[in-house]
Amino acid sequence: MQIEIIIQALRERCPTFAGRVGGAAQFKMLPENAALPVPCAYVVPLDDNPGDSRSQNAVRQPLTDSFAVIVALSNVADERGQSAMHSMRTLRAELWAALLGWQPSDEYDGITYEGGSAVAMDRARLWYQFEFGAAMMIGPEDGWQDRALVGLPHFDGVNFRADFLDPSDPNVATPGPDGRIEIEFSVPQDPDAALE
Repeated sequence: MQIEIIIQALRERCPTFAGRVGGAAQFKMLPENAALPVPCAYVVPLDDNPGDSRSQNAVRQPLTDSFAVIVALSNVADERGQSAMHSMRTLRAELWAALLGWQPSDEYDGITYEGGSAVAMDRARLWYQFEFGAAMMIGPEDGWQDRALVGLPHFDGVNFRADFLDPSDPNVATPGPDGRIEIEFSVPQDPDAALE
């Protein structure tokens, strides 16, 4: 999932952050490099979790694409974090209102909430991670098979010729086809064309 879409949505829909929403590849670089004033949020990609394939002869596999919204709040008033944690429920409700059920693009189902927990705390800031995910389906168009089929020659039709064998026919000396074609027809690719 492109985190830029999520960042833009949070900038527009979460007034508490007043546009102070950024992105990062992972959390461990944030505490030392975060430059946004608090309260602020960072969107970080998490794992994508695939399910079992739903088809035996094509690509059809569910996938949940997860991301985190890591919120930084001031921890100056109370180094134990109690004061900062008090506002987390309000922030969670704001994030839910901004994200839950929203489809970031046509390929995804609506975003769902996956949980949250405190991830770090020092004298200046409390960091809390809210996790979300959106389900999608990996289909044939995403894999090799679809590209391989494009390279096949054009299918124009097929000709059928059937030589039936009657095992009880007394005129047949040895088992096997007798060389007489009993049925012959062609199927063109164009369904409107007449059979030959």
